[in-house]
Amino acid sequence: MKKLKNNPKSRLVILFIGIFVFALICAVQLFNLQIVKGDSYKQIISTRSIRSFAIKAPRGEIFDRYGRPMVTNSMGFYVQIQDLDLSDEELNKTVAGLVAIAKEDEIEYINEFPLAYPYYNFKYQTDDKKAELTKWRKEHKLDKFSTVGEIMSYYRNRYGISSKYEDEEAFDIIAVRYTMEEKLFNSTNPFTFAVDVDMDAVQKIEENYGNLLGVSVEIEPKRSYVNGSLASHILGRTGIIYKEEYDVLKDEGYGMNDIIGKDGIEKVLEPYLKGKDGYKQVEQTKVGDISQVLMKKQPETDYYAMLTIDSRLQEVAEKSLEKNIKAAGNDAKSGAAVCIDVKTGEVLAMASYPGYQPDEYNKNYDALLKDESKPLFNRALNGAYTPGSTFKPLTSIAALESGTIEPNTKIYDAGKYMYYAPSYTPTCLIWRRTGETHGTINVSEAIGVSCNYFYYEVGRLMGIETINKYAYQFGLGEKTGIELSETTGIVAGPDYRDKLGLEWYPGDTLQAAIGQSDNMYTPAQLASYVATIINGGKRYGLHLVKEVRRYDNGETVMEKAPEVLSDNPIKQSTVDAVLDGMKRVTADGTAKAVFEDFPVAVGGKTGTAEVSRGSDNVLFVGFAPYENPQIAVAIVIEHGASSSFAASVGRDIFEYYLGLGSAVSNVQSYNSLIK
Repeated sequence: MKKLKNNPKSRLVILFIGIFVFALICAVQLFNLQIVKGDSYKQIISTRSIRSFAIKAPRGEIFDRYGRPMVTNSMGFYVQIQDLDLSDEELNKTVAGLVAIAKEDEIEYINEFPLAYPYYNFKYQTDDKKAELTKWRKEHKLDKFSTVGEIMSYYRNRYGISSKYEDEEAFDIIAVRYTMEEKLFNSTNPFTFAVDVDMDAVQKIEENYGNLLGVSVEIEPKRSYVNGSLASHILGRTGIIYKEEYDVLKDEGYGMNDIIGKDGIEKVLEPYLKGKDGYKQVEQTKVGDISQVLMKKQPETDYYAMLTIDSRLQEVAEKSLEKNIKAAGNDAKSGAAVCIDVKTGEVLAMASYPGYQPDEYNKNYDALLKDESKPLFNRALNGAYTPGSTFKPLTSIAALESGTIEPNTKIYDAGKYMYYAPSYTPTCLIWRRTGETHGTINVSEAIGVSCNYFYYEVGRLMGIETINKYAYQFGLGEKTGIELSETTGIVAGPDYRDKLGLEWYPGDTLQAAIGQSDNMYTPAQLASYVATIINGGKRYGLHLVKEVRRYDNGETVMEKAPEVLSDNPIKQSTVDAVLDGMKRVTADGTAKAVFEDFPVAVGGKTGTAEVSRGSDNVLFVGFAPYENPQIAVAIVIEHGASSSFAASVGRDIFEYYLGLGSAVSNVQSYNSLIK
């Protein structure tokens, strides 16, 4: 035995035998795979493919200034169609089946086809949208067709839609298949048919999988607006990306099925709130079933946002606004309220009524669009209103700073202003109602009793150019700097009239001085203007975003610091005279009935503005507390008739902010504010 092991020839023989046996085994196995079972394995390979799919990342959450959640994420279902190289007939059958389920369950599915059924109707009815439709036809080389019916026939042929489908069914298939093309549907880019699908629809889809080739139901994070419609105009909404948006964002890693911020803070903070998608690589059968997951990378969400909003104060503002609009009755149906920190420009609450549910926007879109009360319209930033007497503190500042009057200058209210008689003789409101006048008063008293005659006189003496100079300095007719879209409003005067091709008359200056004429401002501008008075001419930009932080370590990656937009100092004597006048409004003047039992001194100014139809618009601007102002507010109620309703919203906001309950003073809370 020992000799055999030590014999080189013997070892060589054993090695060759081993190699021969191994080669024989391989040959047998190859024969078995290729010849015996070749057809079987070929069938398996032909029915399977390897695909990669994105795993959607949750969006970053949104919190209020105290860390209370306002927008979070929950898990929802979405339906997608995969490109399995189906024939037109198979794909049309799948699309028709999905649309039938969607209609039965009232599910909003993704549809970017610009025509609507019946053919003679169009989604877009305005002149702008008709122009858009003309542009669409040109871009898609459809302008050679003279009728909508010809366009539909073209698409019916293009997508191989057989005559067994009635016109409406064919239209639905065309709409989806057109959208699939626009979304770049291919083997690596499935088409998202619908998002946020309920369980009933999911079950119907699963029951009909055999007739819905290529369809899969996936789970993805969806937006959850914690307090329903609260702050809907601030938070905004999300939605699936449009092709035009994709063309802009594709270089930043966006896909055609991504959910993005459409408006509000969701859009403003899109670069921070969008997470990083993960992916999974799977082995998949021909009908779309996953046989195994080969590779997986989990999605990541890096940042969350904190707003300047106090969500509880926001709730107070919204509920009070709704309550007082309903109490005003008649044709009062809408309004807005804004509350800001006078020292920083932070927006603590910004309410626009009526609102809407952001997570039900798509489902209720048509109804929201047709609603005459315009729930999608943010009245706080985009509603421009005649300020009425809330403008009188501004006219007072212009008169005092220009040297037209001094704080103790007295003007006699004669009831009827006769300077431009007999052609124009406007009157003081009290004289028109009772035949009485305010007598001889100074500027603080004029603010307190809202004396039109006083402002006719000072307006005439200083002229419209001086009024306009200070209006702009205090942010009226100027952007507030807020992150969301806003209108600039209108500063009444010759410049504006020139743009209209109209003339400016001396009597227009008198009306402008009392906040009438062409003056129109947003509630946000009015709140900012009051804060600028308190700050002696220093105007802070308004902002809603406080900071953005990392989830992993809490690091602040973006912080919005207070920003001074302009600084036009005014004399302290001017500030004192105006604020004293605003205190008189709530103590003894036009808002006395609302604030007479209020335990803390505050300042304010009411306003009433006639409109072309219906009851007057009513306004209130103010600040609290009087001794050390912390917040400024502006409230507008459309067709509210009486300014007491607007002032009551201001009172509710002051009450919550100052820590008062049912008008019972919380001395400790108040003392901490005025120290």
